Amino acid sequence: MSTWDISPLTPALSPPGRGSRSFREWKIMSEVHTPASRQKIIPRDSALPLLFTQPLEFRNRYRWPLLVLLIGASCDLFTTLWNLRTYGPEIELHIPQRLLSQWFGVEIGVPLAKIGQLVFVLLVAAWWRPWCKWILLLCGSLYLLASISNYFLLF
Repeated sequence: MSTWDISPLTPALSPPGRGSRSFREWKIMSEVHTPASRQKIIPRDSALPLLFTQPLEFRNRYRWPLLVLLIGASCDLFTTLWNLRTYGPEIELHIPQRLLSQWFGVEIGVPLAKIGQLVFVLLVAAWWRPWCKWILLLCGSLYLLASISNYFLLF
C-alpha cells in the first residue's frame, strides 16, 4: 500500500446510504478515522461563542479595546474617503477596497470595504481569547496610524 492510498478509509468515510452500513456504523467508523484533535475547529479558549451568542457581554468585556478599534477605524474611514474623493480610487493600494470603490462608487465602496476589514479583525481577535484585547488594541492603533498617513498624503 502506497502513502497516498486511501482505499481502506473510503468505506468508513463514505456517507450512509451507500453500501450496507447504517448511519450509526458510519458515524462510529468516521470517528475512528478522524482524531479528536482535528474534529474541533474553534479552539477551547476562544471568544467566538461569546461574540456570536452574547454580543453585549463581548462588548462589555472588551469595551476599551473595541473603543480604540472603532475610533481608529472611523478615522481611517474618513481619511480614506477623503483621499479617494480627491485623487480617485486608482490610488488605493488595497485591491478589495479599490475594486469596491470602482464598482459601487467611492461613497459606498469605502465604507463597505472598511466594514469588511472591521468584521475580519473582530473575528480574528475573538478567535484567540487570551490575545483578543491586545489584537483589538494593536489593530485600532494601526488604523490610527493609517489615518495619519492618509491625512499627510493630502497635504
